Amino acid sequence: MQGRNDNQVQGIDVSHWQGSIDWSRVKASGKRFVFIKATEGKSYRDQEFLSNVNGARLAGMLVGAYHFVNAVTVADAKLEAANFVSRLQAAGGASRFELPPVMDYENNPGNLSRSAIDAIALAFLQEVERLSGRKPIVYTGNAFAQNFSSTLSGYDLWIARYSNTRVPDDAPAWKTWHFWQYTDSGQVDGIRGGVDVNVYRGTLDELKARYTTATGGQQGGDNPMTTEEKQAFAALQAMVKAQSDRIASLTDSRDLLKTSISGVDQRLQKVEQSHAMPIPAWASEAVQKAEAAGLIQESDGGSYDFYRLLTVLDRKGLI
Repeated sequence: MQGRNDNQVQGIDVSHWQGSIDWSRVKASGKRFVFIKATEGKSYRDQEFLSNVNGARLAGMLVGAYHFVNAVTVADAKLEAANFVSRLQAAGGASRFELPPVMDYENNPGNLSRSAIDAIALAFLQEVERLSGRKPIVYTGNAFAQNFSSTLSGYDLWIARYSNTRVPDDAPAWKTWHFWQYTDSGQVDGIRGGVDVNVYRGTLDELKARYTTATGGQQGGDNPMTTEEKQAFAALQAMVKAQSDRIASLTDSRDLLKTSISGVDQRLQKVEQSHAMPIPAWASEAVQKAEAAGLIQESDGGSYDFYRLLTVLDRKGLI
């Protein structure tokens, strides 16, 4: 496969292991994209996923998400795909990510044959695309890539090979890479300890041209916002800007988000006081999430508009 050069855009990938990240410093260090761990297996969800997504977005980075595959059957692969896409939806849907969803398949816990590994990979990739509307890419190690047949050659490759001198090896499915993870111990301002560092095969403009659209993500299966949803989202954006003007510096993106949404909560509480109604069943999940996040106080009643806006914010992955 090809080597690296100084014109290629740099990025990172992270999970909860990196702890709290100062995303503004990461961006200022020259890193322009990030892949963030969302899920693993059939049920695991990285606890820092939504926080990392929000922080990276606020810093202006190109954001993608990845899933670590543990499946040993095709049926398991489809369940893992559903877990992954569900988490993407919690962050606003696959179409809100500038970078494609990623299948991280790098080990063989079931001691499977190459044909079984290939079948699991294809099932996962196809199910993710069916559920999300976006074509995923493949992350794997230099040696493990030999397990995949040419069936997967239509999917872009993100390869891991930790070397400054040796390029990744050709594999049956790929003779070239789109992303290369060339170290797992990079030092990046804003992150404590070592972190995976990656390079895209081209420039930042070429990266955007390949994976994003003018609306901030490939066209996918997610439904466009309704007029009501656009108005709610615009109100939230205005509140975020107003709060940002009163904050001297941003050290924790989660604090900024909570501060911004608290203003929305205050407005909704005024409406709630004059138009109280019991919590409807369709809004119960959004109310529970907002209470758990500390964004609203426990309440035994509110207005229809209050519950509707909470549901919109939940659907967009903002609470």
